[in-house]
Amino acid sequence: MIYLYLLSLILLTIYIMYAVRMCGVPWSLSDTYYQLKKRNRPAWLFQMAMIIPAMLLMPVWLECSSGNLQFLAFLSCGGLMFVGSAPLFKEEFQSKVHYTGTAISGLAAILWLCLSGLWWLPLITVNAAVGIAIFKSRWMFWLEMAAFVSTYIGLLIRIIQK
Repeated sequence: MIYLYLLSLILLTIYIMYAVRMCGVPWSLSDTYYQLKKRNRPAWLFQMAMIIPAMLLMPVWLECSSGNLQFLAFLSCGGLMFVGSAPLFKEEFQSKVHYTGTAISGLAAILWLCLSGLWWLPLITVNAAVGIAIFKSRWMFWLEMAAFVSTYIGLLIRIIQK
């Protein structure tokens, strides 16, 4: 299972690094779809970066979850896959799917962390993100990074404990 976790983390990290290198720090990670397209780069990479890491992470996350919290792991990964399947968040229909997937994914991940006794992880990462955003702006991007970082660290802690 550690290989799935690492592959998920590596793929997501590579995409974020690529997108920031090509476009600069975006307003949000979702905005990289439009920014890459504008620069004649493959925008579909955003979709793959949301769907594939979530698919790889789901079995790991389910295994690390207690029975009554597994639904949160499923909702978080599923929500992220919906984000990837509806990348055109500026269009009316896709925006509903995209924003709903984003909200479900983020809230489920934070709830899972809090209910798993790792409440301090989102607290630390969100405070760090706010601090960075004050100096660098682009607060949405930094909050998204905080959510990803706290989730992956929380899962690593649970993997090590198993």
